Amino acid sequence: MKKWIAIAGAVALLYLRSRPRQYIANEVRDLFWDDEAGRWRSNEEVSAYLREHPERVPLTLITSEARVLSYLDLIQTNAKRYNLDPALIAAIMAKESSGDYSARGGVGEYGLMQVRATTAQWLGFTGDPDILYNPAENIRYGSAYLAYQMERYADTADPLSWAVSAYNAGTAQTKNGRFSNQDYVDHVVNYKLPRYTLLINRAMGIY
Repeated sequence: MKKWIAIAGAVALLYLRSRPRQYIANEVRDLFWDDEAGRWRSNEEVSAYLREHPERVPLTLITSEARVLSYLDLIQTNAKRYNLDPALIAAIMAKESSGDYSARGGVGEYGLMQVRATTAQWLGFTGDPDILYNPAENIRYGSAYLAYQMERYADTADPLSWAVSAYNAGTAQTKNGRFSNQDYVDHVVNYKLPRYTLLINRAMGIY
C-alpha cells in the first residue's frame, strides 16, 4: 500500500509541475476584479487605478503576450489610422491567434487577427490571400474590419461589446440579453482588454 501511495504522490507532483502557469497571478487579477462591486473593472477603471498605483503594474509576460506586443508598432499605427484603442486591437489579436502570425482558422481565416480573405477583399484587398499572413497586411485589414464594426454598432447601449461580438461572428446576435458568442465577448472585453491596456500603457512609459 505504501508503495502505491508513493507512486500516486510522485504522479501528482509531476502533474502539478507540468501544468501551465495560470494566465495571471491572483494579486494581479485583483486589478481587474472589483470585489466591492462584484464585477470586472472596465478598461478605463483599470487605467485609472494603475495611474494611482503604478507599483501594481505586473512585470511578467507570458509567451503569447510577448508575441502580441512584438507587433506594438503596427498596432499603434493602425490604432491611429482607424481611431481605435490599441489595447482593443491587441486584445482581439490575443484572443484570435495568441500572436501567431501563421495561424489558420477552421473556416479559412488568416494570421494574427484571423481575417477572412472575403472580408479583406470587401475592404479593398486585391492580392493573393496568403499575403494576409503578413503581419502588416493582417493587422491593417483586421483593424479596418474592427473599425467598421465599431461604427456599425456605435448607437447601441454597449458599442464595444456589440462590435467585438460582430468581429467574431460577422453580425452580433443576442437572445435573452446574451450574445450568441458571449464567452468570446467576455474574454476580450473583461479580460484581454484590461490586461493589454495595462501592458501597452506600461510599454509606452505612462507609469
